[in-house]
Amino acid sequence: MGKICDPFIRETNFLSTSVNYTEARPITQLPCYNISMSELANPHDRFFKETFSRIEVARDLLANYLPPDVVALLDLNSLEAQSDSFIDADLQEQFADLLYKVALKDGSSAYVYILLEHKSYPDPDTPFQVLRYEMRIWENDWRNGEDLKPIIPLVLYHGRERWRVATDFSGLFAGDEVLRPYWPQARYELLDLSRYSDEEVRGAARLQIGLLVMRYIFDPALHEYLADIFALFRDLSGSRTALEYLHTVLYYVGQAAAHLQPEEMVTIVQNMLAEEGSEIMQTVADHWIEQGIEQGIEQGIEQGIEQGLREAVLDNLLVRFGSIPPEMEEGVAAVSNADQLRYLRRQAILVEDLDEFAALLSESSAGADE
Repeated sequence: MGKICDPFIRETNFLSTSVNYTEARPITQLPCYNISMSELANPHDRFFKETFSRIEVARDLLANYLPPDVVALLDLNSLEAQSDSFIDADLQEQFADLLYKVALKDGSSAYVYILLEHKSYPDPDTPFQVLRYEMRIWENDWRNGEDLKPIIPLVLYHGRERWRVATDFSGLFAGDEVLRPYWPQARYELLDLSRYSDEEVRGAARLQIGLLVMRYIFDPALHEYLADIFALFRDLSGSRTALEYLHTVLYYVGQAAAHLQPEEMVTIVQNMLAEEGSEIMQTVADHWIEQGIEQGIEQGIEQGIEQGLREAVLDNLLVRFGSIPPEMEEGVAAVSNADQLRYLRRQAILVEDLDEFAALLSESSAGADE
């Protein structure tokens, strides 16, 4: 386990629409939390923890999405993040968690346990997992000689399918009602973002941004919602605070939204810049234009390799056979797979005649079309 604070953000020249990055320098630090290397590699875990480890965001989440009668018992001003995680190592690709301690208005205390279910579909084992993690929390306190506290679990789900899993452990049992006292209820609260419209997502700007980005991260139509999501950054107090969180959001979208291409983001941001030239929008523009440039460089390198292989294939054929039919040149030029071109380069040396090579070229083209 290590700690992550993400204390750097790039400085941008807001006087120009061109990319002009200087050295990264420290800014106001984000909260630190314990994180494993596997969690760091998972963009959902990282975004969840960077968003909800901020006490004001966690407080806002609980105030808006726990049942009102439960909220009425909590002194949310006392909310305190705990450093432990209770997720099994082999389940960190499915879940992320945060634990908070909170004072109750009667003078006692309780835990609030937020479990992120970040698969794109509901996991029927979730009630079992929630109870399992609750038992670990209680066991940890018991070993340390502390009184056992109530745990209020909140499962945050942002998959595209509706949640149809039981919201208590007793839902996993079937049997005569006489036996009901012998199996635990272990209820959890559920925040299923797939059930909320954009207008129904409540809370301050930072919470709304986090929930909306998570709501659409698996959606191929994410690009259609980003303009409205980015517009919420205007409501964040302080440009430095907004830029910090913007950095987090851009990293998450760039890592987790596999269906979103940098050129799509450039188009979206250019349209937004035409409407308002704010620092926030310019930062988004610079980030995604840079991403587009980097992708273009990578594509250029790849295309250069492919072109070099095509020329090698044709050179080998020319050396061996003296001339090449125009249709064979066109066939080689149409091959865009580097591995296939390497194969053809070798075969251009090994084949007995151009007819044999033409047959191999035809097979290679047919394989690429499948």
